[in-house]
Amino acid sequence: MGLFIVLILVPIMLQHFTIKTPYQTNFERKNQRALAAFFLLLTLMIMFRHETVGNDTQNYINHFERFSRMTWSEIGNDVETGFAYFNKIISFFSKDPRFFLSVVAILVTAMIYPTYRRLCLDPSLTIVLFCSMATFVMMFSGVKQMLAIALGFVAYEFTRRKMIIPFILAVMLAVTFHTSAFMLVFMYPLYHAKITKKWLYVVIPALLVVFIFNRQIFSSLMFVVERFTEYEGTVTQTGAYSMLFLFIIFAVFSFLIPKDSILDEETIGLRNFLLLSVVIQMFAPLHTLAMRMNYYYIIFIPLLLPKIIQQKSERWKQIAVIARHVMLTFFFVYFFLRASGGSNLTVFPYHFFWEDVL
Repeated sequence: MGLFIVLILVPIMLQHFTIKTPYQTNFERKNQRALAAFFLLLTLMIMFRHETVGNDTQNYINHFERFSRMTWSEIGNDVETGFAYFNKIISFFSKDPRFFLSVVAILVTAMIYPTYRRLCLDPSLTIVLFCSMATFVMMFSGVKQMLAIALGFVAYEFTRRKMIIPFILAVMLAVTFHTSAFMLVFMYPLYHAKITKKWLYVVIPALLVVFIFNRQIFSSLMFVVERFTEYEGTVTQTGAYSMLFLFIIFAVFSFLIPKDSILDEETIGLRNFLLLSVVIQMFAPLHTLAMRMNYYYIIFIPLLLPKIIQQKSERWKQIAVIARHVMLTFFFVYFFLRASGGSNLTVFPYHFFWEDVL
């Protein structure tokens, strides 16, 4: 638990208590240092984790060892060829599983960090929210999907620059790592849609229809989903209503606090991602597959909310400030309560690879 306290508190302290120097003239430098410290510590923790940290870590080690022994023709028969070839290429440099996990950790954070560095306005709130998202524990377990999610950030940068061909290529590459990454195809049109408060007269009824008929809609979609992903199964209850309620609160907050006239294009695009997350989460109580698909968009929430708070309207200024402190406190406490209670991905408690773990 101590390491996770360091992971969160050290960057927060750097943001608020860094001693000014002649070369540090504004708060942006503090923000950059805080965020860089967080991602550096996170990368090291992912690199040096024990194979028991993360439900799937040992499975991916086994996959790496298996792919390293396979021929190129044998690898070509694998469903997710990008990930298979990735394993094979890494094995040319070293067949040590620790090297493989380290390369993955560095690549994932290297693809996510630039966007976070560019957009992060409030490292403290962003870091606490980031650690509270389901994607955080996935970074210690789901090697394949985290690589696909990280490639989603590459696709995002092409999206905002309106580079459609590179965007398509990035999505196609992500799908070769994890087939659920086909969800990234919605990123480009969704980002460029100008969904403002006027759209809510259409959006809210549409969301209600999806929620009311979520079981019927999902059952109809499963046949198509199973054709394009590695998942199979029937509708089952997973109990994800609390996250749905939370995302709805975030969405209401994101539309209520700012004026549409002062929102920049990127904030509107990220808010559109949040709306899609609400829609996808409506299916999460029925099947874990929906939550897996939502990872590609909820990882942007820690960047959106500080931008919403910064672009608050005068009418909701005090509410936005109070909400910022409430969220910071709530999610900080929530993270450690969840950590102390264990994790379904066995990320908590954390162990280094050199420790003896029974």
